[in-house]
Amino acid sequence: MADPGQHQDFHLPSPSGTPIVVGAGTALILFGFVPDARIWRLALVSLGVTIVVGGAWRWVVEAMEEYRNLPD
Repeated sequence: MADPGQHQDFHLPSPSGTPIVVGAGTALILFGFVPDARIWRLALVSLGVTIVVGGAWRWVVEAMEEYRNLPD
């Protein structure tokens, strides 16, 4: 057990833009659901899903790489 008077380091994740990318993709999906008679809504939803899936994948890959490189 660690000594209470001893300072222990903790890990913070490095800055990343992937949460913003996933948020923008989610906004596109939601914007595509706005009631309208135009066909471009399907294109917005499709583009949003592609961005969210790609951004989430990259986010997970970055987190796994960072976790693997943590000091012991």
